[in-house]
Amino acid sequence: MKLKLLFWLLLVGNVVLFGLSRGYFGASATERREPQRLTQQLRPELLSLLPANSEKLASQLRAQAATAPAAGTDAAATATPVAPDAPTPAATAATAATTAPTAPTAPTAATPQLAAVTPSCTEVGNFTAADARRFSEQLASLKLGDKVVQKLTQDVTSHMVFIPPQDGRDGAERRIAELRRLGIGDFYVIPDSFPNPALRNGVSLGIFRTEEAAKAYVGQLISRGVRSARIIARRSGAGKQVFQLRDLSPEARTALDNIKSAFPDQEIRACGA
Repeated sequence: MKLKLLFWLLLVGNVVLFGLSRGYFGASATERREPQRLTQQLRPELLSLLPANSEKLASQLRAQAATAPAAGTDAAATATPVAPDAPTPAATAATAATTAPTAPTAPTAATPQLAAVTPSCTEVGNFTAADARRFSEQLASLKLGDKVVQKLTQDVTSHMVFIPPQDGRDGAERRIAELRRLGIGDFYVIPDSFPNPALRNGVSLGIFRTEEAAKAYVGQLISRGVRSARIIARRSGAGKQVFQLRDLSPEARTALDNIKSAFPDQEIRACGA
């Protein structure tokens, strides 16, 4: 029994030794000592061991960064190996180029330029009713569609200082009594026949030619205790026609100038000017 056990142990031991010698269980002890792997190295002359703070190592790294290929080019065709012994003249020139200031690159013709689009509004007039019809007929030839807006304007002739209506006639009577108590007697109640229904039964305190004069009088009323006075512009009954044209192309603007030349009394201006 002991002989059989010894036989199998020897057999297993031989198998293990055979496998180790053939490398079936990984690298052999001989290979781990690398006596023959040194002969399998590729171009060992390019290797150089340098300390981490070596100036030669730093110069080589800068030279490699300077000679890196630009985007879109073949890196294999432009890369140049750097010898470990000393930097080459090309590497030295490239290192100096990295320290020189870089000139700004001019935009190429292929770079798309975005044109700024600014909305614009052009206003023409003040036209009388007859001139507005003639101008509108000629303007129709430009086929501007909804880019044209025609408006009626009225000239401001005066400014009225008033107290807005509240509670109808009874409210007006209460305001009259308060004005008299404050020593103000220059007023009148706006009648029910007034054209603007929003002002009926309000109390008018005076009509002034300029807005500045109206504001000055409101300041006097406030100093005397009247704090509800307001100013409203009074406009003439005959209105004027104004044309507003938006986002005109250069060609349409030139055509507009030609049409306007037949109306020398009118002006072209920016909307709101």
